[in-house]
Amino acid sequence: MSKAARSNLLNALIIVVTLGLVLYLSARGGGISSAWTALCSADWRWIAAALGCWCVFMTFEAMGLHVFFHQQKVKIKFRLSLLVALIGSFYSSVTPAATGGQPMQVLALKKRNIPAGISSSGLAVKFFTFQMALLSLGGALWLMNPGIAAACMEDAKWIVFAGFILNGLSIVAVLLLAINKNIVRGILTLAIRLGKALHLVKNIAGTASRADAAISDFHASVDMLTHHPFRLLRLYLLSCLQVLGLMSIAYCVYRALGMETHSYFDILTLQFLLYIGASFTPLPGASGAQEGGFYIFFQHVFPADKLVGALLLWRFFTYYFTLIIGLAAVITDSAWSMRRAGKKRGEEAWRKGEKVYAKEFVTPDGQPDDKRCDGRGPNDGATGGKDR
Repeated sequence: MSKAARSNLLNALIIVVTLGLVLYLSARGGGISSAWTALCSADWRWIAAALGCWCVFMTFEAMGLHVFFHQQKVKIKFRLSLLVALIGSFYSSVTPAATGGQPMQVLALKKRNIPAGISSSGLAVKFFTFQMALLSLGGALWLMNPGIAAACMEDAKWIVFAGFILNGLSIVAVLLLAINKNIVRGILTLAIRLGKALHLVKNIAGTASRADAAISDFHASVDMLTHHPFRLLRLYLLSCLQVLGLMSIAYCVYRALGMETHSYFDILTLQFLLYIGASFTPLPGASGAQEGGFYIFFQHVFPADKLVGALLLWRFFTYYFTLIIGLAAVITDSAWSMRRAGKKRGEEAWRKGEKVYAKEFVTPDGQPDDKRCDGRGPNDGATGGKDR
């Protein structure tokens, strides 16, 4: 088994084990039967609303990419932006610390002739605006609603503070990459040398030249945004709507299980702080941290007999549903790649046939040899062209 296959298997195992552990602990505490009862009695109108919130989240994820490429004068259809967004969400969900999403998005766009420098800059700007929206909205909600946060977080405040710090550092890192071209060049040079040592890179000079061109495209795209702050503001507002869509799922789950005590902003505040605190966990989908955080943050919000059901329903819409739809997008992209490769092989075979025909059915002076070709083309049968 290859190293990549072992890594994928390990990531899948972590996800399955985490879900299994939640179910096991719930079963020991008698929570499975009560969770099933709660799910069966859920208000399906609010379940549909949770699905709608997920659609809002993914639509604005795609919209952010689409608007950026439009600003860069790159012609791209919205359905491709949506496909790329789903591919990124899937690979981010199954790789540690969400590290696999952006490389696979760059690859999907490169297969469609969008330069890696432009696509990577778009994803970097999208990451920047998403983190800014997450931290700014989360911080504002915490300041405006400190009571619910203090009552429900208990001893988990340090996790939230750590989440703000680490997510803030990621924003600083993106800014440094965007401003300083030498940092990016140094990182890519190190990656190329490492690839050479691992026999992944054969031509260092050619790879370095392509990387330098990608760096130029990357900084040209980012520089354009720095000179047009309103374009960056537009992307930030789209990210705000995207984040609100994802975070609103928790309130839909709350109402679906018949709860009305807490307001929308109470649940939204807790969900933002939970997401910020758990997002830096270096496991696929922040598995374990999200589930454990939900117990800590929402144990005083949901009754004990509905807490497990709420967790399973919330985790389905915020994680497992993304895996399902994202996998469908990955399969769609793979099928497109296979069709494209087959078409390319067919075109190459046709060109080779033309070359054979040109070589075999001409006289030494370059004129058609009527005795040999008899009017036939490279793909004609033995009867020749006169009988067709």
